[in-house]
Amino acid sequence: MDRMAEPGWYADPAAPGGRRYWDGQRWAGQPRPPRRGGGMGMWLVIALIVVGTVVGAIMLFPQSGNIFAATPEDPRSARPTGEQWNELEPTATPEPVETGFGAPIDCPVVIEPPRSEIVDGRLHGGGLSIEPPAGEAWIESSAWMEWLHDSNGMIRDIAPGWISNVNVGYIDADDGFSTTMSAAAEQFVTCMASSGMFEGFERREILINEDYVVSDRIGWRLTSNIYVGNMRHEGIEGDVVDVILVPTDDAKRFAVYVSCATIDHEENQQQVAYSRASLRFDG
Repeated sequence: MDRMAEPGWYADPAAPGGRRYWDGQRWAGQPRPPRRGGGMGMWLVIALIVVGTVVGAIMLFPQSGNIFAATPEDPRSARPTGEQWNELEPTATPEPVETGFGAPIDCPVVIEPPRSEIVDGRLHGGGLSIEPPAGEAWIESSAWMEWLHDSNGMIRDIAPGWISNVNVGYIDADDGFSTTMSAAAEQFVTCMASSGMFEGFERREILINEDYVVSDRIGWRLTSNIYVGNMRHEGIEGDVVDVILVPTDDAKRFAVYVSCATIDHEENQQQVAYSRASLRFDG
């Protein structure tokens, strides 16, 4: 077996041009559709160029046999060696399409817009609910995470170009997320770090990565410091990003709590912690 790659989005071996998540040992979730490209017209042009090259070479070198000599195996292929494709077994390490945590990647896009509404004193989304963060600085305006369904949250301005947020919602395996909570949590944070939320991404430090119980349901918590380099003029190093996944009655769906609180901003951290402590699963 090849050297194992870091978890991330890679070329899908089962769907050329598509993307799929590699959790460090095996492929997860459903295949992602390929990026939009030039369409059939572009492939027709390429095919005509190739055919013309072959015909011209044969005319110039009629006695040379195989004009291309031996064709080496494409080392970029992500298809594992073996007799057949088996998603349940570890496979050969895929070749990354995008490298480096925080590099721009393709993440799922949810059509429905986020919302910010408080009902009965709580924010509800994806089967979870929380109390709003303490403090008057928080407003009913939701941070946009394109891969989060039924997103409901609030934000707080910290500095020009920098906010704190809390959100609840859910993610779906049909969008490409893993059905393993720890892997899905990693996918979620990878999408955050590679999006416009952290344009100045520099590095990540994992603080918590373990089981987490919500309303007697065993979920998963992944907490990271995400450092950026574009907000130092405001004295900001980055955010503590807290992601909690909770299983639902649908095996393909995880309820999600997510918050971003500014590193070393004690008041901001306490306000978000208050909201997180109220987290419950309502179904």
